[in-house]
Amino acid sequence: MVPHFFEAEFHDFQVELSKQSLQQFINKMMEYQCSLYWRYNDEIIYLIIDTNHSIHEIPFKKNGNKLTINVDCLKVSEELVAKALELIMTEYSGSGFIKTYTEGPQYITFFKEGVIQSITEIDGGEKIVMNQYGAIIEYRDFDHDLDPDTIINIIGMEIDYTLMELYESLQAEDKKSINDQKLKLRRLLKRKKEIQQLL
Repeated sequence: MVPHFFEAEFHDFQVELSKQSLQQFINKMMEYQCSLYWRYNDEIIYLIIDTNHSIHEIPFKKNGNKLTINVDCLKVSEELVAKALELIMTEYSGSGFIKTYTEGPQYITFFKEGVIQSITEIDGGEKIVMNQYGAIIEYRDFDHDLDPDTIINIIGMEIDYTLMELYESLQAEDKKSINDQKLKLRRLLKRKKEIQQLL
C-alpha cells in the first residue's frame, strides 16, 4: 500500500510548557512506537523523533523551569507528529499557523493562545474559511453573494497569506514567484478598494 502524501509546516510556532508536560508529550510519542533521542547545548534541548519512516528534530529552549518552542518554520512529514504538535499548541496556549499539504486541498489553520482562529481550505479557486465559532464561508473568486464586510475580511486574509508567501519568495530569490505574488497582491488590493466603495 502506497502511503498518502502529507506535509505540515508550523510557522511562527510559539508555545511554553513545563518539563512535566514535555514528559507527557514524550510518552505519547512512545505510545506511537517512535524512537526518541536527545542532543542539547547550554540553551537548547533538541528532541529527535524517529518514526521509522522519517526523523524530526524539535528545538526546546530552556527558560527556567519551562521549555519553549519558538521557531519561524518547522516542517513535519508525518501526520502523527503533526497531530502531537498541534495538541501541544491547543493544550498549552500556543500560537502560530499550520500549512497542511495533502493529496487533496491545502489547509491553513491559525492558532492564537491555543484557540483556532480560522481554518482555510484552498483547492483551486475555491476557498472555505471557518472561524473559531465554526461559521463557514464559501466563495469562488469572490463571486458569491456575500456582504461587503465579509468579502473584505476574506480578502484581508488572502493579502496576509500572499505577503507571507512573497516574503518566502524574496528570501529564496525566486523571481517568478515574486512577480506572481506581486501581481496577485495588486489584484487583491484593487478588489478590496472596489468592495470598500460599497460600504
